[in-house]
Amino acid sequence: MEANVLMSVTPTIHVFAPGRTARHEAAFTWVLSSVLDLDWTWAEQEAAEGLDKAVIHCHYGGGIDAKGMALPVDGLLSEVGQRRAEPPKVDGPDADLFAAVFWMASRMEEHLPGALRDDHGRFDPSGSIAERKGWLDVPICEHWAFRVGERLLGVHWPAHREKLLARFKVVPTIDVDSAYAFRGKGGIRTMGALVRDLAKGRFSNVARRMRVILKQDSDPYDTYFRAQKWHRDRDLQAQWFFLLAAFGSHDKGLPPSSPELGTLMRSMEKAPDQEVHWHPGYASASDAQALQREFDAFKRILGRAPLASRQHYLKMDPTATRRFLLALGIREDHTEGHAVRTGFRGGFSRSRPWYDLEAESLTDLALCPFAAMDATYLRYLGTAPEAVPDSIRTLSDAVQSVGGTLRLLWHNESLAPEGQWAAWGNVYPAVLDAALEGTTPLPVPLLTEPL
Repeated sequence: MEANVLMSVTPTIHVFAPGRTARHEAAFTWVLSSVLDLDWTWAEQEAAEGLDKAVIHCHYGGGIDAKGMALPVDGLLSEVGQRRAEPPKVDGPDADLFAAVFWMASRMEEHLPGALRDDHGRFDPSGSIAERKGWLDVPICEHWAFRVGERLLGVHWPAHREKLLARFKVVPTIDVDSAYAFRGKGGIRTMGALVRDLAKGRFSNVARRMRVILKQDSDPYDTYFRAQKWHRDRDLQAQWFFLLAAFGSHDKGLPPSSPELGTLMRSMEKAPDQEVHWHPGYASASDAQALQREFDAFKRILGRAPLASRQHYLKMDPTATRRFLLALGIREDHTEGHAVRTGFRGGFSRSRPWYDLEAESLTDLALCPFAAMDATYLRYLGTAPEAVPDSIRTLSDAVQSVGGTLRLLWHNESLAPEGQWAAWGNVYPAVLDAALEGTTPLPVPLLTEPL
């Protein structure tokens, strides 16, 4: 009986790692906490004789005479201040998977001199080591963590693995770059748009704009009730990120002072099954003062500070912007992902604390990666709308295999079958179904009235 009880309880992990650095802290936190959710601690000295059966002792370094399970050591975690162009070995008995996770999840490749960047300053994954090795197609760090878990836990692993797999979830996130197509733009911008439409002979657009302004027709981008119904039908809790930037070449949403925008955000905030977050503008990625103004605007509108954000255009300086966010008290950054392709930029589907590679320190800012974006399929991959659910299904399978979190990034404009999104009217609900395939969401009551 005693043996059966011990078999049913996952042991505590004690790790002895002489010469421990902040990189050790990050790698072991990501593997043992973020993915494996194990009870573990650092051991300040080698394990003694007569090891406790409720504790698994392991050592990362320490020599061949150290007690407990020996973990392979590559050396990367001790190379503080150095950057490697090539990742550690990931196959074979001497593969240091903690070092491999650190190389991938710290985004070391993006910090190398000469790393390719696009016109927006975003890292270009084309031809990157991670892409060439196929690591972007799956949450590779979580697969490596599962290999670590199997080795550490032994006979306890199958039961623990089942618990982890049961935690798979889908989180739809929607960026609101422009809350409305015609409403709330202000007199000057509305007049300018009318003049442009008249000059270009777009008379139907003029007529529709006027009907919307006069409240005789609905705004094309007013897709919120529709999206809420789709989410509630599937028992999903959505996260909405609202742009509050000053008007600019890449920031063309409603002004933060718009009464319509404030009313919308406050009404969305009241719903119990969705969250309202901040979408910092394109210009604010490198401008701390602009970021502060947008932060203050969010506080004025909702009466509270934002706790989560995602950068517009996914544009950010991976160090400076995140330090700005931390200084403002932001707890979650949802920017990690590529615009040009789907997949897992940092090798994770789960959230994890950000490691500041420049300062060599593990921070309190959680990175919450997304795996797919609507604009990626339309503008970069040229995917036919009817093929998008199949792609999402493949990503979902990859995440379900490690019990992770599949985050999707969509936009309120793509939910409206208008303009460039004309063929996308039924794509989003099909995407949600594909993401959930293999799961059994609970039935929930539906909304009967719009917000």
